[in-house]
Amino acid sequence: MAHPLGDRSTDYLTHTYPNPPLAEDFKSYDDLIDQYAEPYSRISRHQTFKVQPPPVDGSESRGPSYSLDHKSPYPSGKPYDEAEDPPGPSRSYPPKTKREQLVDHRKWWQRLLPDSWACRLFVITVLVETAIDLAIETDLFVRLQDSGNSASALKMPVYLSVFALAHIFQFVLAVDAVYARNTLQFICLRLFNLLFLIYAIIQIGEIQGSTTTSGGILHIPVHVLTSIIPAIISTAEIAYIALGWKIYNEFGWKVYKFLGADRRIKKMYASYQIFLCLIKFDLFFWIGFSVQFLWLVLSKTDWEYYVTWATLPLSLVLLIEGHLAARHENKWMMATFMLGCIGALVYFTYKTYKLLKYRDTDYAQVWHSLTTFSAIAIFLLLVTIVFAAIVMRNFGRGLKDAIARNKAHARGNGSKQVEGGRMSMNPNRMSID
Repeated sequence: MAHPLGDRSTDYLTHTYPNPPLAEDFKSYDDLIDQYAEPYSRISRHQTFKVQPPPVDGSESRGPSYSLDHKSPYPSGKPYDEAEDPPGPSRSYPPKTKREQLVDHRKWWQRLLPDSWACRLFVITVLVETAIDLAIETDLFVRLQDSGNSASALKMPVYLSVFALAHIFQFVLAVDAVYARNTLQFICLRLFNLLFLIYAIIQIGEIQGSTTTSGGILHIPVHVLTSIIPAIISTAEIAYIALGWKIYNEFGWKVYKFLGADRRIKKMYASYQIFLCLIKFDLFFWIGFSVQFLWLVLSKTDWEYYVTWATLPLSLVLLIEGHLAARHENKWMMATFMLGCIGALVYFTYKTYKLLKYRDTDYAQVWHSLTTFSAIAIFLLLVTIVFAAIVMRNFGRGLKDAIARNKAHARGNGSKQVEGGRMSMNPNRMSID
């Protein structure tokens, strides 16, 4: 039933709440809200200032602050990033920190020497041994060149040259072993020095049997010079054995820090080091055999003379290829290297057979030395092929990444850069402010 005075269900609102505002009142409220809802608008009661970040040059003063309201309006159609900023220091965030490079004031020869005293003594011992033996070998070479004995003048200078080349090779490998922390190469150098000792003892009778009338450079009797060489080599060998345990422990600790405790990676790295060491000794015995064969056996009228000359640079390229294949884990390069080693193995086997077959006729004066070099070269080639297969099997198992990662880490530590900025300016700093 309708109420006689109409619907009065909302009459209580007129007594409890005020009358609704008019339209002009809404306009004033909107203006008030808009005035404070835009804090960056240019109004008389609000200004925004740009505060410069702290300087990076170590000074305490900041750059001048300026009002953004006095900044010229951006050109129409020009993005914010391309708008011109007022002059002043760079306002990039986070601010760049200052890096200080610590200068190494050591002399060049001090930087070449290793940090360990044991490694320093090892390198110095090899250097002294090489210098003394080279001086004696040079004096003997001059005396044999002045000798009237044609056989000695032809044969012994070549042997002395190979012996001198071996000393230089030993010194280079010693420095390389210390630099690369190659324990296996250090052990091989001790065995290589023992071969020096055996060769020097055999050389005494051959040199003293040659008639030499020249006084040479040092004017010391021949029998004294030939006796000094084995004495020097023996003393150096004793020093290598004495330093061996200390160097072995140091190299093992440095390799542990370099690769970590992963036994699988360390095992692959050991095979990798053995392979590189074999390549270096392959190079010496290949060159030593070729030099003796060229100067003692072949003549310029023989076609094999030019073939042997051509194989010298090819063998060097082949060994470099093997090193790069192992370093970069390239299977195609490693396969090519192994095929080249098989070819070299066939070549040395053929030469050894020929030397033994004609040892009483054509090679009567040289077959001992050449057969020794060829036999060692064959043995090294067989071992090199085996380790090449082992290294190639390890391709893609993480050794390359481990070496690259640790070398990059070593370079980062070696730069010795110091952060010079404040902690608050370091973008990587954690904060709970």
